[in-house]
Amino acid sequence: MNKGLRLGAVQYLNAEPLVWPLENAVISHTHTIVRAVPSKLVRMLQNGEFDCALAPITCLMDESSLVGIPEVAIACRGPVASVLLFHNDPLKKLTTIWLDPASGTSNLLVRILRDRASADPCNYIKLAGDEAPSVDDLPPNTGRLIIGDEALRQSRLRTGKARFSDLGELWRDRTGHPFTFARWIARSGEIAGELRSLFVQARDWSLLHLHELIEPLAEKYSFDPETVDRYLRVNITYMHGPREQAGEREFFLQAGKLR
Repeated sequence: MNKGLRLGAVQYLNAEPLVWPLENAVISHTHTIVRAVPSKLVRMLQNGEFDCALAPITCLMDESSLVGIPEVAIACRGPVASVLLFHNDPLKKLTTIWLDPASGTSNLLVRILRDRASADPCNYIKLAGDEAPSVDDLPPNTGRLIIGDEALRQSRLRTGKARFSDLGELWRDRTGHPFTFARWIARSGEIAGELRSLFVQARDWSLLHLHELIEPLAEKYSFDPETVDRYLRVNITYMHGPREQAGEREFFLQAGKLR
């Protein structure tokens, strides 16, 4: 058995139910955990800096040697509330979309959804967030994708300003499937097999004790407890069953056509 494996995890609120028990000694283990934004996690996992990471599912498309660990995921079965496309014009009329530099999976998802809405060309721009237009000052026919906790905050700040589309909801409406954003992904089948029960145990503990996590997580991420509770209980699912698997296969099929 491997000891002291190097684990990576996304540094967002939605990862907490999968990581909190591991970082706070609720469940005993000998591994180290490093947090990073999704795009950085992907690079570090591919470069061998992690043995396993809670990383975007596009990793599984980019490197065939990586192994997704079953049963556990960060997914949604409808509105996700933290992967949002801000725009003032209909999706099919957007000719420019600013992508989120921290994302890979969500950037592909918005391209799939926009291309399903219209066959007309669209310019996708991936630059630093401070170079993108404000969501309150978007030019005509322009959209901006924001993911993670910032998207969750922005959605709570909307008071008749820029409209937004929830990509989890759009995906469900267009395909009938849930959408999986991230999974524990290992560098080998041996590592995946060793860690599987640990990750299932951590998830199951959090789902059973989620009421104990709401207040500390609200304080950590500067959200009100009601937002955290609804987000983790309603918007996010941590299961990766047959429905999620079907949605993942559909995403890989559609994403493959864009590459």
